[in-house]
Amino acid sequence: MFNVEYCKATTDQDWLVRQFEAFHFDQPFLTEKFIPRPDVSIIFHFKDAPLILNEKKIQLEPFFAAPIIPKSLLLNFHGLMDTFVVICKPTVFSRIFGIDLSPMPRHSITLPHSIFYPAWDALSALKTTSERIDYFIGFINKVQNTPYIPDAVDQLYDKILEKGTTTLLKDIMQDCCACKRTLERNFIKRTGVSPKTVMRIIRLDYLWSKIIDEGAIDYQELVFDGNYFDQAHFINDFKNIVGETPSFFFKRNLQLTKMFSGREITNM
Repeated sequence: MFNVEYCKATTDQDWLVRQFEAFHFDQPFLTEKFIPRPDVSIIFHFKDAPLILNEKKIQLEPFFAAPIIPKSLLLNFHGLMDTFVVICKPTVFSRIFGIDLSPMPRHSITLPHSIFYPAWDALSALKTTSERIDYFIGFINKVQNTPYIPDAVDQLYDKILEKGTTTLLKDIMQDCCACKRTLERNFIKRTGVSPKTVMRIIRLDYLWSKIIDEGAIDYQELVFDGNYFDQAHFINDFKNIVGETPSFFFKRNLQLTKMFSGREITNM
């Protein structure tokens, strides 16, 4: 059995949370790609945790934050898994928890034990995803007990998510009332990657959805829709992030890849 539940955040949660996910797995093993996404995930494993298989086998911790990564990972699910994932805006996550996300060669971020171990322990005792969502909402409301006021870095992140597929980065940054160099430096510290990298992931995400919806690859249209210079630029960008060319990638079991990467969103 491999089952994934998805629940979009409501308007009173979306200052931080974009989506909740619950993974349940009971098989010998299953290996698939995780495709980069433009957010930070707080991950709670209550039973077996998956392995990262890219360079060497890396056993993931019971609870940690998964940063934005510029390239895909190969994940191995095995044993008996019960996992709860909170997809967060990275600029808000790093700010309210005081965690520096400056780029480092890492696939996970150790979370403050004094804050997150009690949350992990309480969540592990709950049986349903809705109960865990309710607990986590109460948890973050205690951490941030006043209304969150977005700053310039938050605004830049939100603008990239909103306009990243149709607008040049330089035009997006011009709309932000802050020194460009300082803004970019603080953005990297709060997300772990550059604005350009987030924009590349956003464009790939959009084009992936478009190809799946239309059931065919029209390179000329994708180059235009994604604001790429030419077809070679699109293919190289795709390959650098995903590790495969588009024509090869879209022959795989995309349903499974989407589930591993948290991209199939349904209401619970």
